[in-house]
Amino acid sequence: MLVEAEGPVVDDNDAAAVARVRGVFEDVVAGGFRADMVKGASDEEIDAWAAAQGVRMVPAAVREILRIMGKQGGAWLPGTTFGVRMVDAEVREHAGWCVDEADERGIPHGMRDPADMLVVTEGGSYVYLVVDGSDLDEPDPPMWVLYESGKVTRSSDSVTTWFAKVGEHVLEARHMLADRRARGHPDPQREATHRW
Repeated sequence: MLVEAEGPVVDDNDAAAVARVRGVFEDVVAGGFRADMVKGASDEEIDAWAAAQGVRMVPAAVREILRIMGKQGGAWLPGTTFGVRMVDAEVREHAGWCVDEADERGIPHGMRDPADMLVVTEGGSYVYLVVDGSDLDEPDPPMWVLYESGKVTRSSDSVTTWFAKVGEHVLEARHMLADRRARGHPDPQREATHRW
């Protein structure tokens, strides 16, 4: 059965992945995060982002995260290169070098199709969070972390598992800010990301 979501028509598995991503985001907003601190991307922008990386499709869970915060991630991913304006063909090329390094050094990595991977984030120009090209047709695929040293590890069983962990960090940061605020050490700039 096909259901209509924002953007392209998706099947039940895609709709379930979209609902899980939305649920994570809504839980973090219910915990005090200000939803207006992020800005989503359109499906056209997401498709152009994927095309710039040379990939054939975007998994439903990744697409939904980008619909929520693909233009501005706010406190969700501070210090991380993320979104349709930031992760581009050059970032994708650099991520590919990590897999090349693993192959050249004989480091087994378990990715089945790294040549067609989708890069979701970059950290410090040396670590990349990706979806294996062989998993792009899954609605909520596993995530992999690539390091410039050639280390490649499967980081989470699904995009939504990763997203939920990031959401937990957002709420942990809010609790830390609340503790500091209660002790007389407010941080107005960081506190602006949350409702008080």
